[in-house]
Amino acid sequence: MNDSPRPSRFEKIVTRVINPVGFVLTLFAFLFLPSAAMTSWEFPSYAEEISPLESLLDISSTGANMAVHQSDYRWPIFIRLLAIATLLAMAAGAGTALARPARRRSLYAAIAAVASGGLLVATGLSAVARMENAAREFLSVLFSSIPKSESAPLINQSGDTVGLGVGFWLALICLTLTAALNGVVLFRARTATRLNPAEA
Repeated sequence: MNDSPRPSRFEKIVTRVINPVGFVLTLFAFLFLPSAAMTSWEFPSYAEEISPLESLLDISSTGANMAVHQSDYRWPIFIRLLAIATLLAMAAGAGTALARPARRRSLYAAIAAVASGGLLVATGLSAVARMENAAREFLSVLFSSIPKSESAPLINQSGDTVGLGVGFWLALICLTLTAALNGVVLFRARTATRLNPAEA
């Protein structure tokens, strides 16, 4: 006879509905929405005349771009591996809905959400740092013939053009909510076990 407590309605909703849906949404947000973006800002007219700034600076990269080079921007192998690891962790999180035993699904999902979140942050920050360095290098070459008194302020603004995109923030929010909900399930299960030690 199985004396383990039956999962509550809340636990069933979290483990069977919210977890798979949450991880799949996170996966699609990271895959197909901009995770790191670079946009142009106001340049002097003479700078715009000597280079096609729009095509070089309007770069928007998704997790898929980082992982498999689906754009013209070439990512270093370190960032590619981070992006692939992030995608795998998110996919593993979606698979926790089928994990056995069922009572450990929330634990597995919470671990997957925290791991995915950590990898996502590492990937996003690494991508932004790389894009900022690329912007500085590009502008240093572009303005090499311009006096430093004029080019330095523009080059120093390169960091303002790079930032984390909507895909990153949406994925991070979904992962945070998923981890929090599974944390609640684990806390409630632990509390119920303490109140009913005979069921443990």
